[in-house]
Amino acid sequence: MDSKKLIMVGLPMIAVTYGFARFSYGLVLPYIRESLDINPSEAGVISSLSYLAYCIAIIVAMLYMQKIGSHMLILIAGITAVIGMGIISMANDAIPLGIGVFIAGLSTGLSSPPYADVIKKWVDQNKQSPANTWINAGTSLGTALTGVMVIFLGTNWRLTYLLFALIAFIILILNYKVIPKENKNKNRETQAFHVEKKDIDNAYSLILSSLLLGITSAAYWTFSRDFLLQMENIPEALTQGFWIIMGMAGVLGGFAGYFSSKIGLLSSYRVSVIFLGTSSLLLGLFTSAFPVVISAVLFGSSYIFMSGVLIIWGINIFKTNSSFGLGLPFLLLALGQVFGSFIGGMVAAFTGYGVMFTVFAMTSFIALIFKPKK
Repeated sequence: MDSKKLIMVGLPMIAVTYGFARFSYGLVLPYIRESLDINPSEAGVISSLSYLAYCIAIIVAMLYMQKIGSHMLILIAGITAVIGMGIISMANDAIPLGIGVFIAGLSTGLSSPPYADVIKKWVDQNKQSPANTWINAGTSLGTALTGVMVIFLGTNWRLTYLLFALIAFIILILNYKVIPKENKNKNRETQAFHVEKKDIDNAYSLILSSLLLGITSAAYWTFSRDFLLQMENIPEALTQGFWIIMGMAGVLGGFAGYFSSKIGLLSSYRVSVIFLGTSSLLLGLFTSAFPVVISAVLFGSSYIFMSGVLIIWGINIFKTNSSFGLGLPFLLLALGQVFGSFIGGMVAAFTGYGVMFTVFAMTSFIALIFKPKK
């Protein structure tokens, strides 16, 4: 299969499931809080439901992908995105909002592993790493488009989510037509978690790193724009364009595969961690426009770059099970985000956003002690 054709449908599906269905919540949160009267602690709990759904879905994806096929799993991911965002658009209090956020969050966990499986089966080996990282960069595209739509629609978050659901449906149809259908085979290998012990032994650093970076990145996704709205020195144009800056910078993350092959996986990992931590630190220590712009650029580019590095790291370890190699770090990243979003909301409620971002930034630098093995 032509890798470019796969990227053309895979990247927008990741944009829908990650950018729209999952991370857009943090962008529209200020308007949702005002409309539904939700406090930061409740907002953090609702956000954690999205990450929890991701954890559940990615396990389900890895368990049943070989039974039902990557094609069908990608379609289910698109369906849950459409349904979840439709429910969000109609929510009138915290409970239906949480249900919608949870269902929409399922789409993210269901979408990532099957693309790794499709790439492994249908794309030439020398094009697999770039294909994986560019499809992963769809998150940044979805983030940028979310920012653009919010600028035009303003506080009308219900209409925003309705349009998200419509776009998700269109992308779903495109994937249905393009992703290869697999022949049903009852004897197909179904041991989704079958990996060798030596691979697990080599994965401890990856496991701890993914978990820690998930914890420290969750607060930025959930609360960064809400914090901006509280800063008196930030012009409205920057507040409106903040998410777009993050998303456009995230496109740079698509080069993770290229840079890891040029400067090495270890150097790529360290750069991404330093930039990720610095982005939160700038937001926690400064309240003027220029540091906020730099923070958005650093976070947008480093988060996508970092997740791309984790994909390559995982697939390099679990060479015989690429979907598990991709799914494991993403599962742990999301598991960390479950706790990070919840803890971030609690800390912000007691100490304020500035202290929370500073603490989370310093914590993220601990991940530098971990390193990919050559």
